[in-house]
Amino acid sequence: MNHISSTPSLFTLLLCGCLALFSGCQDAEDSPVMKEARALQEESNAVALSLEQRLELIQEDLSARLQGSMEQEKADQLSSVLEQVNAIEGRYETWMSEQVLLPGATCNHDHGDGEHHHHHHHASMDDLSDGDHLELQKAIRAELDGLVNDLNAIRP
Repeated sequence: MNHISSTPSLFTLLLCGCLALFSGCQDAEDSPVMKEARALQEESNAVALSLEQRLELIQEDLSARLQGSMEQEKADQLSSVLEQVNAIEGRYETWMSEQVLLPGATCNHDHGDGEHHHHHHHASMDDLSDGDHLELQKAIRAELDGLVNDLNAIRP
């Protein structure tokens, strides 16, 4: 159940679009708290991209090792590890689909090869205080850090 693709990933397209928006989409000067929220979101995007790349590399490596494994015990062990990595990838994809755009940011990037994703575009998100947006970004980052920690804890 490997989800590796040679086309640019959905996250890569999302990241490029969002990063382009950060540089020119705000109408007014952000408060220091909102600047912190935006900086945290940018850091999270970089960590997420790194995680996505690691997941793909690990999946490719495990799949290759599994195909070359002649020993059943070793194959079972590699399959188990690959299942764990695939489960983390599934949680990562869910995490990605639940991202919330900060005020002033819009989704204006291409969805390659018919790919679609979902942002939470609830009108009430713009009504949150800057402090609430920062807390939301901290929670989003904590979930991402949990995924990274779970991947780091897997031992073949």
